[in-house]
Amino acid sequence: MNTISKSPSFSLSNLPSSFSKFLKMSEIDPVVYTIQNLPRYIRINLFQYNDEHSQLQICKELEEQIGTKIWPVKGIDGFFGLDGNCRIVDCKAYKEGKIFGIDLSSGIAVYALDIRPNDHILDLCCAPGAKLCMMSDILGTKGSGTITGVDISRDRASTCRSLLKKYKISRARLFVADGATFNVPAPTFFEQIMQMISKDEQRKLREHYASTSEEMAKIRSQEKHDELNDKSQRVKPFWAPKLLRNDPQISTLYQFYDKVIVDAECTHDGSIVHILKYNKYGWDKFEKNFLNSDRINNLWDLQRNLLKNGWTLLKPGGILVYSTCSLSHKQNEDVIGWFLSHYPNSKLEPIPNINHMTVAPLKKSRYIDVDISNAVRFDPIYSNTSGFFVTRIRKLPYDN
Repeated sequence: MNTISKSPSFSLSNLPSSFSKFLKMSEIDPVVYTIQNLPRYIRINLFQYNDEHSQLQICKELEEQIGTKIWPVKGIDGFFGLDGNCRIVDCKAYKEGKIFGIDLSSGIAVYALDIRPNDHILDLCCAPGAKLCMMSDILGTKGSGTITGVDISRDRASTCRSLLKKYKISRARLFVADGATFNVPAPTFFEQIMQMISKDEQRKLREHYASTSEEMAKIRSQEKHDELNDKSQRVKPFWAPKLLRNDPQISTLYQFYDKVIVDAECTHDGSIVHILKYNKYGWDKFEKNFLNSDRINNLWDLQRNLLKNGWTLLKPGGILVYSTCSLSHKQNEDVIGWFLSHYPNSKLEPIPNINHMTVAPLKKSRYIDVDISNAVRFDPIYSNTSGFFVTRIRKLPYDN
């Protein structure tokens, strides 16, 4: 059970004035940072270990290695909680790729996508990569589905690439790009094959009617020009398996994404572990990286632009999940309220698999004419988790 900290190592009076001001402005109770004993979470690599016997064996091995009990998270397959002070990077199960560390918030957001085998999934803020691994587990290899991960930081994308290689993810590609402007369509397998056949047939017909070597030379020159032009318009992935490396990136109605997740850049104030680290090692970096006035002023626009772009790339009938690890109403309820008021073909749906969990009350949105009651907020006091916010939005056809 959570307890309120009595330790002199942490005191609310130690919070920097800029952070205290931010908490007050955002209507965040600073007591959330005094909660102790929050669990951390792992997920078993279900793609390789999907039978109950293997999972029980992994759990037994892990308990022996870390010296404490782990427990399953109800409603989210393969998820387990453990003592928040445990390290898993030195465990054999982690080194062998049997498990990976992941926040519960990421797990809930991924499950809200309702992934199916033929889905093309877009993650516009994909670092550090645990969501990609979990999505790949659920997607499987029986259908034609794929995963596209985007991150603006090459360093963070490199971390994602390392995870994808470690866990042998075969249907995911990575792009280093701004998620607010990324415009590469979903991959196309059958369209690519049909396009190649079509070009081949066209070439044969032209050659059949070409009666001179001069005409043939013109044909070859035009084909080479077309091929170079196609390549110049493609956006080269930062990393992709052979299956996805040469996708033609055809922008047609059929190349929208089936599912989009926007785990948006935010102030990270809901990540209790990170806040306590700054309390221990100094607040200078936190103030510079997260409470910079210019950054905060631009953050709301960034979050809205990520949502808008994700919506543009989502097919009608598809699902978009928006989440943050912030407790700020401006980055959560206000963003979703704004979005629903500007996109009449959007519908907020309930988050699945959380009926057994205790959630925190929502904050009031300044967009009072829209219903955001299906949004979900977690925090340490109510939920025994770090702070996070998650919503699931269905893109309705315009004729609805």
